[in-house]
Amino acid sequence: MTRSFSLAGLLRVRSIQERAAAQELSRAVIEENQTRARERHLRAALAATDSDAVDVRSLAAMAAARVAGRSMLADLESLAQAQRQAVDDAQSAHSDARREVRGLDRLAAAHAARAQADALRAEQHELDEIALRRGAEGGA
Repeated sequence: MTRSFSLAGLLRVRSIQERAAAQELSRAVIEENQTRARERHLRAALAATDSDAVDVRSLAAMAAARVAGRSMLADLESLAQAQRQAVDDAQSAHSDARREVRGLDRLAAAHAARAQADALRAEQHELDEIALRRGAEGGA
């Protein structure tokens, strides 16, 4: 009877942590992409504004709209930078979790190989014993 891998529970926990880190990374990338899309949309809207002012009021309204748009753009850029940092952090956490899982996977594979070698060695020993008994019975 072979001994089970003693770190199997830890391997399961690390695998769950790795999947959670992958989900967090995916969520962070999606949020960053959405913010970048909003930023592109706002830039396009600001670039497409008509600049035909017919009077002072419309000129003041256009100036206020541009200031508000630029303020929104600055806010989106700040949010995008924060989300880029979140993506970098999530990528780092995911890489760390993957590295831990791979290390434990290698240990599990080595354990399985040792267990298989032990089982084969035991089976070969039994076959040798059977051959010795038959040889002793045949020679007597």
